[in-house]
Amino acid sequence: MGKLLRLLVILVTSVCVASPALAQQRGTISGTVSSEGNQPLAGATVLVAGTALRGVTDQAGQYRIVNVPAGSHDVTASVLGYSPRTQRVTVAADGTANASFQLSASALEIGGLVVTATGAEQRRREIGSSVGSINTSNVELAPVTNVSQLIQGRVPGAVVMQASGTTGSGSRVRIRGNNSLTLSNAPLLIIDGVRVQSSEESLGFGVGGQSVSRLNDLNPEDIENIDILKGPAASALYGTAAANGVIQVTTKRGRAGRPQFRFWTESGREEKNVTFPDNVQALDADGFTCPIYYQAEGFCTPTATYTFNPLEAEGTFRKGNRRTLGGSASGGSTDATFYVSGEYEDAEGIQFNNSYRRVNVQTNLTGNLGEKLRIGANVGLIESDLELPLADNASFGLFGMGLYGSPSPDNVELQGGFESDPAFAYDWKTFQDVSRFTGSTNANYRPLSWLNLNGTVGLDRTDRDEQFRIPRDNAYTVFGAPYTFGMIDQFKTTFYNLTTNASGTAQFDLSSDLASTTSLGTQYLRETSQSVEAFGATLTPGIETSLAGASTDFDVAEGNVKNATVSAYAQQQFAWRDRLFLNASARGDQNSAFGVNLGWVWYPAFSGAWVLSEEPFFPDLAALNTLRLRAAWGQSGLRPGSTDAQLAYTSIVSIFGNTSVPGFAINELGNTDLKPERVTELEVGFDTEFFDNRLGLEVTHFDKTSTDALVRQPLAPSSGAGSATSGTAGTRFVNIGEVQNTGWEVLFRAQPIRTNDIGLSFTLSGSAVKNRLNSLGTDNQGNPIPPIVLSSRQRHAEGYALGGWWMIPVESFADANNDGLLSSNEVKTGVRRADGTLKADSVAYFGSPFPTREASFNANFSFREWLRISALFDHKGGHKLVNMTRAWRCVDAQNCAAAYDPNTPLDQQAAMVARGLLPGGTWGGFVEDADFVKFREVSLTLGLPTNWADRFGASGLSLTLAGRNLKTWTDYSGFDPEVNFGGTSNFTSGDYATIPANKLFTARVDVTF
Repeated sequence: MGKLLRLLVILVTSVCVASPALAQQRGTISGTVSSEGNQPLAGATVLVAGTALRGVTDQAGQYRIVNVPAGSHDVTASVLGYSPRTQRVTVAADGTANASFQLSASALEIGGLVVTATGAEQRRREIGSSVGSINTSNVELAPVTNVSQLIQGRVPGAVVMQASGTTGSGSRVRIRGNNSLTLSNAPLLIIDGVRVQSSEESLGFGVGGQSVSRLNDLNPEDIENIDILKGPAASALYGTAAANGVIQVTTKRGRAGRPQFRFWTESGREEKNVTFPDNVQALDADGFTCPIYYQAEGFCTPTATYTFNPLEAEGTFRKGNRRTLGGSASGGSTDATFYVSGEYEDAEGIQFNNSYRRVNVQTNLTGNLGEKLRIGANVGLIESDLELPLADNASFGLFGMGLYGSPSPDNVELQGGFESDPAFAYDWKTFQDVSRFTGSTNANYRPLSWLNLNGTVGLDRTDRDEQFRIPRDNAYTVFGAPYTFGMIDQFKTTFYNLTTNASGTAQFDLSSDLASTTSLGTQYLRETSQSVEAFGATLTPGIETSLAGASTDFDVAEGNVKNATVSAYAQQQFAWRDRLFLNASARGDQNSAFGVNLGWVWYPAFSGAWVLSEEPFFPDLAALNTLRLRAAWGQSGLRPGSTDAQLAYTSIVSIFGNTSVPGFAINELGNTDLKPERVTELEVGFDTEFFDNRLGLEVTHFDKTSTDALVRQPLAPSSGAGSATSGTAGTRFVNIGEVQNTGWEVLFRAQPIRTNDIGLSFTLSGSAVKNRLNSLGTDNQGNPIPPIVLSSRQRHAEGYALGGWWMIPVESFADANNDGLLSSNEVKTGVRRADGTLKADSVAYFGSPFPTREASFNANFSFREWLRISALFDHKGGHKLVNMTRAWRCVDAQNCAAAYDPNTPLDQQAAMVARGLLPGGTWGGFVEDADFVKFREVSLTLGLPTNWADRFGASGLSLTLAGRNLKTWTDYSGFDPEVNFGGTSNFTSGDYATIPANKLFTARVDVTF
């Protein structure tokens, strides 16, 4: 770090000393950027090749670049959605040269810029890796309620699975597969250059399987664009913590021109997406349940059958609603711009005790202090209140109690057909209040035309105040006598994420054909969290919402986590004739979570891009407009947990001379050599456009390997680590595992109709990934570490996907007596040995719980300003899901129709017999293919022509009608193959009493002045 700082000082000093000698006569370049239909393009970037000089167009499409060295220059205009265009401009001393551009629409978005880890911007054509982009100006936001949904189905390789239909719950986001057995596989989130808190499991206690994601704190209305760096080949400069990919969010900025005011309001309705099945029971003469697999054993004969559906009959669910009201103002001059917005959202879910209210405020300011210094400030404020119901893998939630309830007349009369008193689900109250501040300041100083200095300081602070409580007089006493009179569990947690970044970039023309860009930088990151939990029971009447009313069972706990990273990085880029680009970079990290014996960790990267179609020797093909080849190789990491490398103790009570004395024992032995997990990725691909840029194709192949993966290695009992009470040996994290992900990504865009009046476009994208655990390493004696069992259904096993399904299979079944029913001796479970004998207790691999392929189809149609229609279809496949809901209903609760129907297919009967009657009670017969296609979004926007809107004093007025989650096509027998009772957890998966994503219908009005 000291060497890097000295290099930066030398660089700046050299610039100051050399400035007089390098001074030369200068001029100005100005002009306009418009579309082929002569519509001004706001936000287009105009670059002077070989320099750091650039301009950005205002609302009228105009730009101005000052301080341009006299002489001839190549000037390029670019913006997302259009093909870049370059022209030669001659600038006279103290003169102004005009360079205006008319850009044609492009199927592939290779125009525009990407903000890099150095804080500088780089043209997309120069980047050797695939970067997924979402420009919100091209997305109809009416059917989108959060950022997870904004990403869903729009970037190949980014898989978003909505775990539940509970309002306020999160989604699991994975980019190019899972890299780690132990650490989070969620991507890194950066907002305006600041690393922010983005946990997918942001709740202090369990409420069934529900999870809350901090990613969804962001308001899609405030986002200008999202760039997704998919792996280490693209994210190496982000270093440790970036191996899972990076979601880079840029919020909206004001543009020069008269102020523009926007107002919008939405009103929507949510509905449950399924019809719930009847509960069925057949009883014998003694009043005991008599399913067909008991009948096959000769245990019983049914004499009475009852049917009831508490979830449909008792008004368990309601019509949910969602309302938003927001507005923004933006504008400014060439020297200063502003963007200010605010939105209020109020949503009620289809379940009672489920609501979400949020207020977002965003303010972004930019200004020029002279011709060389540009500064910016971004501030985002979020206040939200969330109430979660007892649901999704909750034994005493309304959904679970309704699914597993008895339809017998006595139970229908006593408990409305629910498994337990449904009033308890209403008594249980869960709240999360969040106050979040995200702010940053950025300074960009250009002392010379070839030198750019950039600095960013930002803070993300999140305060969570959480409580779950049961009142003094409640409907169920499952927790025992002390909790019969109520309880409160209170969490208060504060997270701080501090980011500081400083870099310098020098650009030179080494010759008329070769340009060089050199960047040096340093970064300091600090993340801390402070949490306090307090518990109390036996609440005082009248004081039942505060711990002040608790009188027994007091408990308190405190947690403090700190992590700091110091980094240095360098990058060298060469551009040959503005069509061949070579990049090399390296980042070094020192992190407080590393073992004390570990020094700096370095992550190198190399990439290249070649716009082959611009070479003189490339054949002139009328149909082919662009062909770009690219390749990238890079490394980045995942840091260990903040205390994984440390020696930790636990308090115990020891007996000396018949006297109890305080003592301590080793709880975690720690690992002084602990390293980050290192992920290495190679990707190759190409981008091409055809037929006047109306068709575009992007293809990428990637191969990603995680070495030094953290695995808990067993320790000898003599180490002193382990359980102080049982005397069992302990474990510690060691870097010995290896995980691999390989796959393909394809993006195809078409604009078959592109006129001033009519536009028709569609996008087809998809990816396939193969995830494999190559090695778990060995123990201290050199023996292979056995598979890591996550649950009775999932494990990490060498040669297979992480978190794969492993269960005792139903090996065979046959109706030997032809009675149409299967008995226990007609079903075999287990795995056949090589000699053909059956090992009944052996498990087999059933598949991955994560999709191995995904695809989406997005279509858009427009007619002038009057009409826009868009639709999104989303496919996930190649994975399996355990239908635990069906298993519990048919075997444990014995209330599903199939359990009593003699016409139930034999494979379903075999699954029930294997689960309920055979040793091992396997879930194996309830594993199903989870492939699906969903009609994710549709929207229809009616716009008022500008000359008509003027009559109302507006420049734009539109009405949008939209829907979400409208239809699912699948062979899965459960309610929805996308649900997960484990919420957004790293690996835990399954379908157990989890409500599917709801249908959403919404109407939106936008007004612009």
